[in-house]
Amino acid sequence: MNDVALVAVRWALYVDLGLLFGLPLFALYAPGGGRMVQRHLPMVAMVAGLACLALLLSALGFALQAAAMTGLPLTQPDLSMVAELFNGTSMGTALKARLVALLVLLLSIPFYRRQSRPAFIASTLAGAVALATLAWSGHGAAGEGEAGWLQLGADLIHLLAAGAWVGALAAFLALVLTRLATDDLATQDMDRVTLAEEALRGFSLVGTIIVALLILTGTVNGWFLVGPGNIASLGQSTYGLLLIAKLLLFAGMLGLAALNRYRLTPALAQAIEEEDAPRAQALLRASLVVEGGLAIVILGLVAWLGTLSPPMSM
Repeated sequence: MNDVALVAVRWALYVDLGLLFGLPLFALYAPGGGRMVQRHLPMVAMVAGLACLALLLSALGFALQAAAMTGLPLTQPDLSMVAELFNGTSMGTALKARLVALLVLLLSIPFYRRQSRPAFIASTLAGAVALATLAWSGHGAAGEGEAGWLQLGADLIHLLAAGAWVGALAAFLALVLTRLATDDLATQDMDRVTLAEEALRGFSLVGTIIVALLILTGTVNGWFLVGPGNIASLGQSTYGLLLIAKLLLFAGMLGLAALNRYRLTPALAQAIEEEDAPRAQALLRASLVVEGGLAIVILGLVAWLGTLSPPMSM
């Protein structure tokens, strides 16, 4: 039961911290800047809620890991051992860094309205630190020497690229979830849809960079964790089957991203000009919902994979 709970908490942390990094980052590069985004997205409520949830999940995750390492029930912890894990291990150091980063995030929220861009920069940097700490709870920090640093670096970049994609997807979904009336399009609703179309169109360069980084760092991680000699036997282990499922779902996300970029976003732009946006918006919304769902499932697989022994360690 503890193993299932640990995977579930890791999954929730991947989603939560990915959003905490990706949403403020989106506000920095989205068309019109942070003020335009704030007009249509409840950024204060979203970031504050995610930061508070991350604090709770971090505490629960550390408690579950401590219980697994000490072999004691979660309800009967060895406080001296927990203190030693918190103060004398890389896992504890990562947790401390995450807690500080989440505190910085919370302190930056009141400045969103008055000094939005500096506040979003601070939030993005703090979110990056918080998300990066997850590398020390998986296989990314298991290497040694120069190869270990390369593996850790690849894992950190992989995490940040994934967080940027998840945050962008969440922002796009929030912008297109408004249902437009066919006869009378409200001005605010049209502003949201227009911003979504502009942001999706402007995301092409950022999205290309994200995909390139994910593929490059994923290849590096695969080299260290799987190894070229184990590729043919991937289907013979739970780790391999989960990795194959992750890659197939990632390919599905790439297909949907290409559909959004080359078909659905241009169709929405044309529909806005013709004042007939509802149908084009509904198609784009459905595609983004499926893409977001695939992202959440992939993060769940990543959380599970982090608890299993990769082929190179066997």
